[in-house]
Amino acid sequence: MRKEIDCSYGVYPKNNQYYHLFKAPFTGAFVLFNRLLLTIKKRTLRHQNPFVSKQRPYTDQSIQQMKKSFLFFLFAFSVVTTFAQLSDNDRAMQLVSKNREQIGLTEMQLNNVQVSNTYFNSSSNTQLVYLQQAYLDLPVYNQLLVLAFKNDQLVSKAGSLLISMEKKTKGHSGTPGISADQALVTAMKDRKIPFTTIPSVLSSNDKGNLLTFEALDIARENITAELMWVPVQDGASVELAWQIYVIPTTSSDYWMVRVNAINNSVIDVSNLTVYCNWDAPKGNQVCTDHTHSHDDKQATSTQQVLDESPSLVNNATYRVIPFPAESPIHTGGAHTLVTNPWQSAPGNATSLNWHSNGTIDFNYTRGNNVWVQEDVNGNNGTGTPGNSSTPADPLNFDYTPNFTAAPTQTTPNPNQQFSLTNLFYWNNVIHDISYVYGFDEPAGNFQASNQGRGGAGNDFVYADCQD
Repeated sequence: MRKEIDCSYGVYPKNNQYYHLFKAPFTGAFVLFNRLLLTIKKRTLRHQNPFVSKQRPYTDQSIQQMKKSFLFFLFAFSVVTTFAQLSDNDRAMQLVSKNREQIGLTEMQLNNVQVSNTYFNSSSNTQLVYLQQAYLDLPVYNQLLVLAFKNDQLVSKAGSLLISMEKKTKGHSGTPGISADQALVTAMKDRKIPFTTIPSVLSSNDKGNLLTFEALDIARENITAELMWVPVQDGASVELAWQIYVIPTTSSDYWMVRVNAINNSVIDVSNLTVYCNWDAPKGNQVCTDHTHSHDDKQATSTQQVLDESPSLVNNATYRVIPFPAESPIHTGGAHTLVTNPWQSAPGNATSLNWHSNGTIDFNYTRGNNVWVQEDVNGNNGTGTPGNSSTPADPLNFDYTPNFTAAPTQTTPNPNQQFSLTNLFYWNNVIHDISYVYGFDEPAGNFQASNQGRGGAGNDFVYADCQD
């Protein structure tokens, strides 16, 4: 999933998405394979012994035996591979079961949780386990435990789960009274998303509780519908609902609409886009939550592919609102020049510095962690980036803003270039600080290249300024 940030003066809001990738050891399979090779080698030497007067050809029996050995290897390899893919989750559940009382789980809760992700955090030497509450094999919205174990003991716990799910569901079987496409229509009407044709289902899981609909001209990506339990009245009860995830082409919103799966009413709505505006009176900054849409941002304009020329960017200077000031109206928020800020977080967090994705070096506001550009026209396409005034190393992003003028102004005040530079700076600062605290590649951080350190990669942040 791509990440976009919409911001007036380039101040970075929160982003708490986590994605993980599991590793599978294949040691056992390779041991079996080596044994098979050794068996074949021994037989080859035996049948080609120069001290035997007559070389014996392979017999049908020996060929059949090698076939059996090879088939056994393939079978064992598949078993070991399957076991390896499951072993992380199995071990996580063993840790959870062993520490059930310390975690505070009831027997019913323990039998109704799913490991959504687990990985080893090398910076703290802890095993992280993300535990999703479920009931009748359906997830319970926003009920998640984040657990950390060290030496098989619980050392940290965050989040909560609901109790007495059978009572809160009022004995509901988990069977919806309306279809997913009915819920989709309700969600689009509620969000005032124009449509003339109801999207068709592209795919569905075996249980029919997770469906993907075609985007048509309605959405920028395929639309999804997932059946789940949604807590209401501060968790006093829960409702069965279809969660519709739709990214309309008509706005920068990323809507998650939860529609009651019995009476087809809208329970609540979330928006993954955050709009920030720092033009409020001093001390009263305003941020309102909305969703955003993601689009493939291909480098199609000459401005966006401009001069990807420096062979290595080791030096860059930026005029920004420096860390840790939150905005221009906060203490320490006066704009200033900073040079090579990535040096504050040495090591793997900044091994590519800020202007390289491991393959290409950029002399504008793009690198391994983020691609910053303006989106004044709101089309979520390719916009103007922050540009260095020097084409090669050292790069220079020194643009002095005038906060009394419009943030989109390009001349005589380079406000837009300042905003783009500032947004680029803050995205990278948050990436680097989060990395030091364990949000690295195996933990699912956002990078174009993970440089062979685990995780999926190819999920850097798209940060749109002035959307």
